Amino acid sequence: MTLKAIEIFHDVEEKDIELLSDLEEAASRFEWIPEDRLSKIIDLPEQDIEYRLDRLNKFELVERGIAKYRGYRILPPGFDLLALNSLVQRDVLEAFGIALGIGKEADIYDAITPEEKRVAVKFNRLGLTFTRLKEKRSYRPKHGWIDASKKAARREFEVLEKIYPDVEVPEPIAFDRHVLVTGLIEGEELEEVAEIDYPEPVLDEILRNVKESYKLGIIHGDLSEHNVIIKPNGEVLIIDWPQWEPVTHPEADDLLRRDVKSILSFFRRKFQIERELETVLEEFEK
Repeated sequence: MTLKAIEIFHDVEEKDIELLSDLEEAASRFEWIPEDRLSKIIDLPEQDIEYRLDRLNKFELVERGIAKYRGYRILPPGFDLLALNSLVQRDVLEAFGIALGIGKEADIYDAITPEEKRVAVKFNRLGLTFTRLKEKRSYRPKHGWIDASKKAARREFEVLEKIYPDVEVPEPIAFDRHVLVTGLIEGEELEEVAEIDYPEPVLDEILRNVKESYKLGIIHGDLSEHNVIIKPNGEVLIIDWPQWEPVTHPEADDLLRRDVKSILSFFRRKFQIERELETVLEEFEK
């Protein structure tokens, strides 16, 4: 699957981006941006505005609506394009690759930096309920999803900066809007790994990283077999940190307990490795 914004990236013109940016700014005030307000929002002749909107509509970056009044709104690929364009302009990204993973709350693609380094590009999709972005009928009009997704990208970048490289997490590189750029994520989810020759050292390494994060004042908050990656060399990588909380959080003990219990339960279920939860948690205080 190719992301729509990547597919049409080189077909979009600078003036298209400028108009899309104007619409993005107006979207904070309007659910649908009224057609009769466009000339006040966009500094272009009316004929040029119509031409650019036709192009954006053709690219499926915006949508026309005539529910209560004639207006426009930005579709998810439009927000994707704005973020990608900004990252390219900032010399963070240069070329785009293939999908590394498509999930309910995020899509991850690989990309190349100007230094020819492969990186992971994570598009947060919190609150979106569609399976493919081009299915406009399933897009909800309010922009709560983009606000939540922007917050997730910012929070995850902030926590990765705090704990990398002491904890085995992706290297934080940049973020823009709802998009997070990190070091490349390669491997399989722990849950999908069919067999591990020596599972106990893997469990030890996961717990060591959880403990190291805790020492740095951070709790993952949503740890499970789905966000532990087993890399091709057998090392672990802990991903998906937007729900992190500081150890000073009122529910920090419960969050830590839940994270550790989730991992212990998985290893007990799949590899018959028994560890006492209370004994493991006591180690975090040493």
